[in-house]
Amino acid sequence: MKTTNWAIILLLALAILACGGRSGAPEMAAEGYDTYSGGEAKMAYESGEADRQPTASGETAQAEEVLQEKKVIRTANIRMEVKDFREAQQQAAALVLRFEGEVVSEEVQQYGEMLENRMVIRVRPERFDSLLAALEQLATYVDFRSVNAEDVTRQYIDLETRLASKRAVVERYRELLKQAKNVQEVLSVEENLRKVVEEIESIEGQLRYLSRQVDYSTINLTFYEKTDQPLLRRSFMNRIGEGFTRGWHLLKDLAVGAVSIWPLILIIGGLLWWWIRRRRKR
Repeated sequence: MKTTNWAIILLLALAILACGGRSGAPEMAAEGYDTYSGGEAKMAYESGEADRQPTASGETAQAEEVLQEKKVIRTANIRMEVKDFREAQQQAAALVLRFEGEVVSEEVQQYGEMLENRMVIRVRPERFDSLLAALEQLATYVDFRSVNAEDVTRQYIDLETRLASKRAVVERYRELLKQAKNVQEVLSVEENLRKVVEEIESIEGQLRYLSRQVDYSTINLTFYEKTDQPLLRRSFMNRIGEGFTRGWHLLKDLAVGAVSIWPLILIIGGLLWWWIRRRRKR
């Protein structure tokens, strides 16, 4: 009896151990699957982060390259009043040299009681804003100030594309020239080649012009001083010339005025003629 009880207990223990082993296996399998999938997910995440970081830096590099390749023409127009014309003229020239610019043209004129200087200044784009701000400090009053930016990137790209296409056509014409069999074919190919070369030269000229406009920004500066004293010293010959000019204008004005008052002149002439005749009779 005791032997039978022990046998039953042993069988129950084995059954319990067998059930626990089978239930533990799925749990281990589940834990193993979770661990594997978690590791895979982590590896995938890390690899994704590694992939995304170069992509982001690549996009930034492309954006910077696009910004560097943008072709923008900047132009400023400013008109201002200064306290001392001569001093402002010297300071403006010094500022242009300081910011490594150049004065393309300068024109000084006097209008009655106002002496005016018009300057066209070219400067590098990175120094454009600084020079403009420095010039504005010379003013006692700014009449107006405007800054324009013209994006010519598309125009520049179109010209470069046309240029590459025309150069490819030139190469094809040169190949055809080598294959020409008679004089007529040679002349025909050379004529077409000449036309394409002229178009290439025209496009290259436009590209050079755009490049100069992009490489240097333009400042159209006008400053003036109001005064009662004549500021420009004119030579004797200049004054003689101005006298002749004023006399000619006066003569024209008198002629126009005489034509305008012809009825009055006719009446005065008639009265004068009547008075003369009467005097003679007496």
